[in-house]
Amino acid sequence: MKSVKLVFLFVSVLLVSCATEDEKMQRYLIGNWETIYAKIDLPTYNGKDDLFEYDIDFANPHDPRAKQQGKPLTTFKADGTFVTWSEIYNRSTGQMSTGKWRATKDSLYFIYQQGAGKKDITIPLGLKEIEDGYATTRLLDQDRDGKVDDLIYLETVRLPDTKK
Repeated sequence: MKSVKLVFLFVSVLLVSCATEDEKMQRYLIGNWETIYAKIDLPTYNGKDDLFEYDIDFANPHDPRAKQQGKPLTTFKADGTFVTWSEIYNRSTGQMSTGKWRATKDSLYFIYQQGAGKKDITIPLGLKEIEDGYATTRLLDQDRDGKVDDLIYLETVRLPDTKK
């Protein structure tokens, strides 16, 4: 009888401790990250049937666009807040952005407060785990031609000093 109770207790603890896919992704993202690659595809740039591609390789020290913009960094905290900023020569540049975040198995949401009334703005991104990090995608009207057909793709890797 004791062994049956012990097995029942073990199975109960095991079932309760199993995390959902959403919870696993949420925990995976906690830490410090660096965006190493960005690509923007504009298939109907300026309302024409022209494909315009814009790539930035932040991992390449010779990429002039990466040098100009600096390396994008993000910290996701366990309390659901984030901070994002850029660095050039290990010095913070531009404005730091802060807000809340949440993740599901395949989506990442940034929630910012914008404007005088502090209205919440949610930015949804597609999310996929890749080697050493994650990739995000988003469709929007980046070139303001009235078509939501422009794709932004980012690859981000965990900084080495961050525990998994």
